[in-house]
Amino acid sequence: MKHSISRAPFQIKWGTIGAIGLLSIAAGLVISGAWLSVEFILDPRSVIWLNHYLPDGAKIPIVGSAELRTLTELQEALKKTGRTISDPILLDSNLKSTKKLADLLLPVLTHLENCDLDCDRVTELRVYRPVLASDSRGKPEYLQLISQLPISGIDETFVLTPFAEAEGDDQGSTRALPLTTLQRFEERAPGQGIWLNLSGQRSQGDKSAAYGEIVHYNPGQTYLNVLLRWTSPIGEAPIWQKRAKGMLSTLVVNQSIGLEPNFAAYQVRARKFTPDPLQLLPVSLTEPALENGAFVDALFLAQNGLWSTALEFLRSVKKRQPPSEWSAAAQAQMDLVERHAQVTQLQASQPWVSGSQQVLVNLIDGRWAKATQVLQTSPDDRDEITNLLKSDSGRLWKRVSALLKVNPTRQDVQTWGALILMAQQDKVNAIAWLKKQPQEAATSRAQIVKLLNQVDGTSDASLSNLNEKPKSPAMQEKKATP
Repeated sequence: MKHSISRAPFQIKWGTIGAIGLLSIAAGLVISGAWLSVEFILDPRSVIWLNHYLPDGAKIPIVGSAELRTLTELQEALKKTGRTISDPILLDSNLKSTKKLADLLLPVLTHLENCDLDCDRVTELRVYRPVLASDSRGKPEYLQLISQLPISGIDETFVLTPFAEAEGDDQGSTRALPLTTLQRFEERAPGQGIWLNLSGQRSQGDKSAAYGEIVHYNPGQTYLNVLLRWTSPIGEAPIWQKRAKGMLSTLVVNQSIGLEPNFAAYQVRARKFTPDPLQLLPVSLTEPALENGAFVDALFLAQNGLWSTALEFLRSVKKRQPPSEWSAAAQAQMDLVERHAQVTQLQASQPWVSGSQQVLVNLIDGRWAKATQVLQTSPDDRDEITNLLKSDSGRLWKRVSALLKVNPTRQDVQTWGALILMAQQDKVNAIAWLKKQPQEAATSRAQIVKLLNQVDGTSDASLSNLNEKPKSPAMQEKKATP
């Protein structure tokens, strides 16, 4: 007779789980103890940090260490070589935490003799780890050097590059400008490691530029590293952009001069480099993140200064694009365009005393019809506006050329193309250029010529027999290509 055997479900008692957990913890403690023992045998100083957690009677004694010094001893040693220490910066990952001793970053300053300005410059960054002596009674008396980074300054040529590009000014020399101030980024800074700004100022006449280096400290590897050199013609320090969900941390540098906005953006990206696995890469507007015709046109317009028009294009593309196909890279490019557009829109919306300035800010923002309205309603300012167009180095013409390449029949844009040509050459060449432009309506060309006559103060010019090829203005040779 066969008997059925009932099988009870497999069960593990809680007591067994607890025993396994205790054994795992015990094994971990044994392994950790063995590792600390080996470290202590090889180099007793490598485990001195345990003094912070050990009772007074069990602290590891500090013997025979020339590298370990008190802050006073360190200051005295540097003073003998003509150097000093600036205000230390705590390198704790949590500023609210006071239970754990944080590493200290000490900027080492060198004083230059026979110097009138910026005589104390940062020549080295050092990171020290506070160490408790066996008899310290809870007070950190010693500092152990764990990382250092030499600082040489920044070439004057690099600092003045934005001035040279915008105004054709002398780029300066290759002498190193000093870095004098070190600050820690707090607001919106990425959480990976510690981010610092080492900066200086350069003044000449009525111009003042700020410049510096972005320094990153990786606590896990006790590694200091310069990730970026920056310069700002208007003296602004870099800022971290507010981070949207799914976006990378972005650092923004203001390189604007005058009414032309110019921002550089850099995103934190990973890299294969163990000491510091982070880098700052620029957000480029030359390589479209999306293979979309309107998106490509938008970046082309942005490259030529038409920020608000480019932003309208990008918003339209994003609205029609499925969310899954709108990438973080596309959003980063749109954010950079929008930052520029905010400046040009604010300038154009403000009242200006001078009619020529009012025209200029409208043209910079791509408000062609509004600029035409100002021209028509300000007859006393027409000579001033003509002089503005005549002296333009190309920033307005490149906007005209770029938008007409995207939308060739825009009458309001053709109007200002003809006005620029008339101011820089003559009305004959302006009308000859105008005849070559496609028209939306038969009356468009006549309306533009009528305005040219009003500005020029002459009678209507015949549109016939003006077939000679117009001369291109000097700035047309600099026209950007997508």
